[in-house]
Amino acid sequence: MSEKPVRFGILGCANISRKVSRAIRLAPNAALHAIGSRSIEKASKFASENGFPASTKIYGSYEAVTDDPDVEAVYVPLPTSLHVRWATLAAEKKKHVLLEKPVALNVSELDKILEACESNGVQYMDATMWMHHPRTAQMKEFLSDPQRFGKLKSVFFTLHWLIS
Repeated sequence: MSEKPVRFGILGCANISRKVSRAIRLAPNAALHAIGSRSIEKASKFASENGFPASTKIYGSYEAVTDDPDVEAVYVPLPTSLHVRWATLAAEKKKHVLLEKPVALNVSELDKILEACESNGVQYMDATMWMHHPRTAQMKEFLSDPQRFGKLKSVFFTLHWLIS
């Protein structure tokens, strides 16, 4: 692969960041460049516990991550009430935005995030992982087989689990 990997910064040490940071480290087209938290101690502990590369920059604030000129994209796993603030700030600083779901508290906030990304020429993506999982492509192929189902026009499903 000749392209340089996208350098990611992570804003916060939410539990979901463990999985996403691992995915970033394993992806051939991404690199984990920085982690920021409200305290440098928390960010350092998180990086250590999750096997971040020694080259990962550790910051004691979210803004320090967005200010890092080597960070090209930020992953925002913060509480939803903070998404509009940090996603728009990252976009204004020309960082691509990967936003954890739910992406906003309401449509108005999402519109602000999307406008910030569009007006600053950066990409926006929500962290809906199942869309990008190989199993999703396999399900689509399976369901699109006219020999099995004929021509499907829509699929409706219900998801539930038992709570004991």
